[in-house]
Amino acid sequence: QLKLPKYAVALGEILALARRMIRCDVLDEPVGAFTLCGLDAQQQRQHSHLPQKFYGQPHFMPETTDGETVLLLNHLRCTVRRTELAAAAAFSDRDGLPTRTDILQAFNRMSSMLYILMIREK
Repeated sequence: QLKLPKYAVALGEILALARRMIRCDVLDEPVGAFTLCGLDAQQQRQHSHLPQKFYGQPHFMPETTDGETVLLLNHLRCTVRRTELAAAAAFSDRDGLPTRTDILQAFNRMSSMLYILMIREK
């Protein structure tokens, strides 16, 4: 049973992006442009960097008192961040330069979207 039914559509979009990233890696195709929850890359950056402006909620560090939904979203965000770090190592050449910046940026966008969902929930 989905523990976050309120966010089923948003999480479905994030899952679809993850599947797209796998496909692009296997077939050596670019990830390309995409939106998450109706936000393109620039809009998402604005929303995640200026949450007070868009949601009336300043940046925050999750607390145990924030409730199960915020904590579950934060857990997902941390998992995406760990995966992003592993991908940064996996998609680097011998000199440490990234070979798949599109995939790394997509991981970063996933994490930012989860943060935005946390802000919306709080």
